Amino acid sequence: MIKGILFDLDYCILDNRTLPAGIIDSVLAPLFSSDLPEDRKKEIRETLRGNALEPVLREQQVPEPVADSMRHAYRELELASDARIKTYGDEGVISSLPTKNILVTSGYRKFQQSKIDLLEIGHLFAYSIIDANDDSRVWKGKERIFAEILKQEGWSPDEVLVLGDNPKSELSAGKTLGIKTVQTLRPGVKKWDGADYHIKVLSELAALVK
Repeated sequence: MIKGILFDLDYCILDNRTLPAGIIDSVLAPLFSSDLPEDRKKEIRETLRGNALEPVLREQQVPEPVADSMRHAYRELELASDARIKTYGDEGVISSLPTKNILVTSGYRKFQQSKIDLLEIGHLFAYSIIDANDDSRVWKGKERIFAEILKQEGWSPDEVLVLGDNPKSELSAGKTLGIKTVQTLRPGVKKWDGADYHIKVLSELAALVK
């Protein structure tokens, strides 16, 4: 029996295509004003689509002075109160699921919190956790957060589902812990065969929690 679902935010509930154009231009500015080769700059920019900043900086081995400037810009990033971001329109089903639902999202705290606030989705979850990248010294990562949730709630891995889009983040974390993973195949999301289940709309969750 499934007792809990751990939800991702981006490309799962938030339709990231509705984010304002150029929203991360201030974060990219230090990168594109650096001496890195143009092809490297473009590769890093593309890798940032749908991924948290800190893992990208590490994986792409961005020079520390450039990385620090990008971090500083991201810490200040926040959606304006009139930003017209949208969900995929199917989040209402979450309230009807017979599970305890928890939102776990990665990113810089101010930016992620502004997304949650503007979408007005907090009431759909028992509680929300932002895996904040603001300070790499205290950043936990989703695997550790998921493990802490299991312990706190008294759940075994087979009583939980992890729902999200990213094989490098929540889906791999769930796999490592022995939790069944559900990939949301929203527009533009590449199917990952390593996920246990794939869904296109959240209403498909009902069949997975019976």
